[in-house]
Amino acid sequence: MKRTAMMYQWKFPKSVAALFAVAAVAVFAGCASVSTATDSTQRTEHWVQSVSGADGKPVKVSVVEKRSKSIETSAFAKSGKVVVLAHGAGVPGSVMFDLQVPGASGTTYSLMDYLAGQGFDVFSVDFQNYGRSDKHPCGLCVTAPVAANDVNAAIDYIMKLRGVDKVNLLGWSWGVPVTSLVAIQHPEKVRRLVMYAPPVWDSPRGKAPTDQFRAVPPQNMRQLLAQAPADAVMVDALVKENAQWGATVPNGVLLDLNTKMPLFDPKKVAAPTMVIVGSLDKVTLPAHPNLPGFFAALPNGDKQMIVVPNAGHAMTLENHRFRFYSEVAKWFNIE
Repeated sequence: MKRTAMMYQWKFPKSVAALFAVAAVAVFAGCASVSTATDSTQRTEHWVQSVSGADGKPVKVSVVEKRSKSIETSAFAKSGKVVVLAHGAGVPGSVMFDLQVPGASGTTYSLMDYLAGQGFDVFSVDFQNYGRSDKHPCGLCVTAPVAANDVNAAIDYIMKLRGVDKVNLLGWSWGVPVTSLVAIQHPEKVRRLVMYAPPVWDSPRGKAPTDQFRAVPPQNMRQLLAQAPADAVMVDALVKENAQWGATVPNGVLLDLNTKMPLFDPKKVAAPTMVIVGSLDKVTLPAHPNLPGFFAALPNGDKQMIVVPNAGHAMTLENHRFRFYSEVAKWFNIE
């Protein structure tokens, strides 16, 4: 089977292609979940069945949920306030979107906790070979279409779990092509979309990796947070958490970003879309010559582009994160 994303054709083994056709309904039967709670927030880890990009066999994908304990789960079917988050290249979503910082009382570094406090039911997906999700030996197989299949399987599970027919969707960095492919292939499932720091270059910018996986050393995490003001206690917590859950990550993303750009056509993204970038981002430069045309190509007139001052590529954790949090919440709250 071939999947076309703008100018690039994606090819999968036949066994994978056959299972992809049914992945949308392949929810892990009787899936286990583990719940914990704080005074105000309930955390539950769900396991959703997806399809291995290596051999087409079933894999379990970790989906972490955060919601306010004061809201009955049945209320989300009426409000539709359900959000799904998709991570980027080097940090799993369960770390990037829900970092807990010991000793940081009175503030939060968790986008999930913030949105839960705003009345949303929030889910973060760890793609296969990332974070808590199942691992297999083919890191180069975990490309954007494979990750998009994981997200789509999670969305189907969540829609059934909460009785909704659409979700709000956010992708960060490489997660933008991932979520955009979902929005293109399944527009009926996406209520609103956030493209957080999208990669917008449109030609090869490196060599194809040959190693299946790569290490993510602590200095990478520190460099990620060096673009903009950030609290040292948070950086230390991120280094510790990523050492546990993201010390090694698959190289399919480098295959994508180095050799296959563009990964999707923005003209085909029908959902209302917000593009949001940091003014100090060194990956998605606000002054990138492709960014205005990328935004203009989005076909839905219900769209906006925001540049957050003094924020970098990881603004969900930086000192100016609350501007980012509030813009995301406002966008998803629009009727």
